[in-house]
Amino acid sequence: MKRPLLVSLSVFAAFLIDMKLSFFGFRTDLTSFVVYWFGFSHSYLGGMLFGAAVGGIEDSLLSVVIGSALFGKAVAGFFASFLSKGFFRWTPVLGFFGAMGLTFLAGLMELVSIIVFEKAPDVLSLGSLKLLVFQALLNGVLGFIIKPEIDEL
Repeated sequence: MKRPLLVSLSVFAAFLIDMKLSFFGFRTDLTSFVVYWFGFSHSYLGGMLFGAAVGGIEDSLLSVVIGSALFGKAVAGFFASFLSKGFFRWTPVLGFFGAMGLTFLAGLMELVSIIVFEKAPDVLSLGSLKLLVFQALLNGVLGFIIKPEIDEL
C-alpha cells in the first residue's frame, strides 16, 4: 500500500513543482525524473506504461499537442529499466548520466514531435536547447541518489 501512495504523491509533487518553480527563468522537469525513477525500479513495460501515463497527463495539462510528452516520457521509462538490470556495474555516476541522458532524450523527443506536428522548424532554438540542458543537469544531480535494490542470495 505504501508504494502506490508514494508514486502518486511523487507524481503530484513533480507536476506541482514543475508548474510553480523555475531557476533563472528555466522551468524544471521533475516529471521526467519520476518516470526515470519508476522505470529504473520496474520492468521495461512498466516503465514505458508509467511514462506514457505521466506524459499523457502532462500533455493534457500543459501542451497543445497531445502525444509529445507521452512519447518522450514513455521512451525514457522504457530505457531506464535497462540501467539497473543491464550489464553495467552500478555507480552514482551512472545514475547521474542515466537521469541526465534520459531527461535530455525525453525533452528532445518532445521538441521534435512539436516541430513535426505543430509548428515550423524555428521552435528548435538555442533557448530550447539551453532549457533541455538545464533540465537534464538538474535531473542528473538527482540521479546520484537513486540506486538499484541488490538481491541477496
